[in-house]
Amino acid sequence: MKSFLSRIVTPLLVSPLLILSAAVQAEYETVFLDLAASSEMSHFRLGLGDTSRGIDGDKVTSMFYLGYYQSDDVTKFENQNLGNQKTEIITLGVGGFGYLENHEEEGGAEFDFELSKSTSEALDYDRTAFGMRAQIFLPMAAGLQANIGVNLRPFFLSQDWDETANLEYEYQAGIEYAFNWDMAIYAHYRYLGAYLKNDDKINMAEGTLFGLRARF
Repeated sequence: MKSFLSRIVTPLLVSPLLILSAAVQAEYETVFLDLAASSEMSHFRLGLGDTSRGIDGDKVTSMFYLGYYQSDDVTKFENQNLGNQKTEIITLGVGGFGYLENHEEEGGAEFDFELSKSTSEALDYDRTAFGMRAQIFLPMAAGLQANIGVNLRPFFLSQDWDETANLEYEYQAGIEYAFNWDMAIYAHYRYLGAYLKNDDKINMAEGTLFGLRARF
C-alpha cells in the first residue's frame, strides 16, 4: 500500500521532466478519458501519460491532462438566489491514477495538481488558481465501489494572481461500477462553491453526474 500511494503522489512532487524521463520504464503509453454529464453540469478530462505495474502488482498511470467543466445551475450568494448562471472551469493538471493489484477488494486512488481558470456570470467571478485534487475508490462488492473526492483551490496557492476568493472548492461522492482495471461507469453527486475575500459564500452548482472513466 505504501509503495502504491507513493507512486500515485510522485507526479505531484517532481517536475514534468522527471516524469517524462521515468516514462522510459513504463509498461505502455496511455490515453485517459473522463466524461460525465447531467441536466445541471458536464465535464471532460483528456489525459496522456504512461502506465506501469509496481512491485506490489498495482497499476498506476502518471499523466498530464486537460479538463473542462461547465454548468448552468442555480447560483446562490449567501441566502440570495441569483437564478441560473453559467460557470466554466478550464484545468491543466498532472497526477497519478491507479488501482491496487486486487482492485475489487483493495480499491485505488487518484491525486492531481492543477492550474485552473474559473469564471461565472454570478458576481463577475473570474479566478486563476493552483489547486489539489484527490479521489479514492472504496470496494463494496465485485466491481462495485464507492467514490469520495475533493478539489481545493486555496488563496495561498494563488495570492500573486488573484484576490477574488479565499477558497474555491468542489466535493463529490457516489457509486461506480468498474468493469476492469481500465474502465468504469459512475453516478456522482458534485458540489462547487467558494468563499470570497469577505468570507461570503457562493454556491455555483450542485447536482448528479453520470459518467464514464477509461484508460487505453
